[in-house]
Formats: sequence, C-alpha cells, structure tokens
Amino acid sequence: MARPQKSGLDYFALDVKMDDAVNIIEAEHGLVGFAIIIKLFQRIYNEGYYYKWTEKEQILFSSRVSIDRNLVTTIVEDCIKWGIFNQELYEKHTILTSRRIQNHYLTATYKRVNVEMVKEYLLIDVSDRKNINVIRVSDDRNPSTTKDTDDKSTQSKVKESKVKESKEKEDTSLQIKNLRSRYSEEQSKVIDEYFDILRWTRKNGRIADSVILKIYQEWERYPISKVIYALKVYINNPKYHDKRENYCYGIMRNVTADEIAKGEDYGKSKQDNGKDVGQYAGIGLTLEDLQDL
Repeated sequence: MARPQKSGLDYFALDVKMDDAVNIIEAEHGLVGFAIIIKLFQRIYNEGYYYKWTEKEQILFSSRVSIDRNLVTTIVEDCIKWGIFNQELYEKHTILTSRRIQNHYLTATYKRVNVEMVKEYLLIDVSDRKNINVIRVSDDRNPSTTKDTDDKSTQSKVKESKVKESKEKEDTSLQIKNLRSRYSEEQSKVIDEYFDILRWTRKNGRIADSVILKIYQEWERYPISKVIYALKVYINNPKYHDKRENYCYGIMRNVTADEIAKGEDYGKSKQDNGKDVGQYAGIGLTLEDLQDL
C-alpha cells in the first residue's frame, strides 16, 4: 500500500529581519499581532503553501490561540492590506498565501519527487521545476487531481470554458439580485454607499462579484436592523474604513437590540405612519424593520 503523499512541512524558515509590513502589524497590534502572523505561518506551512480562511477556520484558529475572533480577523485584514498575504487570491478563493510563502515552500520541497500545486493559487513560475505537478481547481474549495493540460486544450474546450464562465457570472449576478431584494430602497442606498467605500479600500478599486455575493450571504445570518446599523456605523467612521467587511461582521455578531435602540442619531426624526422613528430615519430603518429587534 502506497504511503500518502505529504504536502505540508515539518518546519519553516523565519527571516531574521522582518519586512516593513510585519513591523507595521506589530506597531498596530503589539506582540499579539506578531504572534498571530507566526501562528498563521505555522498553519500555512503545515498545510503546504496556503491556508483556507473561511468562517470555520477563523473560529477554530481563534479558539486554538485563545484570542478574540474579532481581533484575529482584524489583524488578518491588516496583513492582507499590507501585502503579507495576497489580496486577490484571498478575495477570489478565500485563501492566505503570498509569493514569499510559495518560494519558501518550493525551496523546502525541492527533494520531493512529486509536489502538487494548484494553478489558480500560483503566484510564482514553476515551469522549470520538474517535480511540480500543476493541477486545476474545480471550484473555490475543492482542487481537482486532473493534470494541467492547457497546452493540449482544443478550441471547443476553450469555447465551453467561456460559456461556463459566462453562466457562472450570470448565476452570481442573479443570486446577488435575489439577496438584495430583501432590503428596501433606502436600505439599498446605504448598502451602495458601503460598497463604494469598500472599493476605495481595494488597490484596484474593484470588488469581484463573487466577493460581493459572499458578503450578502454573510448578512443573511443577521436581522436587517443589525446589518444596516453596522453599515451605517462603518460609513460614518472613516477611521474604520481600512478594517473593511470584517469590522461590520463583528458589529453584527455582537450588537444588541438595546445598543441599536440607544445608537447614535444618524439622521433627523421623521414620521412613519404617524409614529416617530427617531434615529433610525438616517439609517434607513423603518418600524417594520425594527420588529426583528
């Protein structure tokens, strides 16, 4: 019986002199920030050269290191912001990796006979490495074991791929539209303003539809009142804009109905069906919205 193929490392090299990005994290978050980076490196190299960073991993990782999940996700967001982890691959595939991590991994595995690396996750050129078996990813979660055969692709396969990509894009847009229908016109304006700010925090000024869909899906876990409240707090506090979506998720998880009721007055009072809705006027909440509190 063949031994299972090993993908992770038993140990990894730690640079004696850290780059500015790591120093910034330590300056912003102290030794806790530095410790989180090292712990994440451990998880990444234990897996290979990337680490999935979905809600499940966030919960388990925070539990293992005994640090509040909100703080952990904030530190990771800052790591992505400053380039410790690649932003594009995180947004598209929800993974933590970088060019430096992948180069270290290649150096550590040069004696292995067969090393599998996912094409869509690659940030480096591995064409000169004979022991690297480039595989494709069937979706954002499950890498397939099909050998990369781009050089043998026929014209019909290219056409089929384009059709599939177009259909997936249409499906994503439809899902976003359906999830957005949950919100009123006024609430949608708040959401649009929120996404405008998020785009500004991205280097390329864009957000992939797949990322927007994930954000809407995360909001489905909370009452509308919590979602809009969190977005309005974020919008009205520019100092938190670089914290991006995880900052709002933290508010949605932790805010109470009483805290929302006593929240900041974001707008002038107005009448709704003859009743005063007070501070909720500016947020976009109506009396109907507040029934879930």
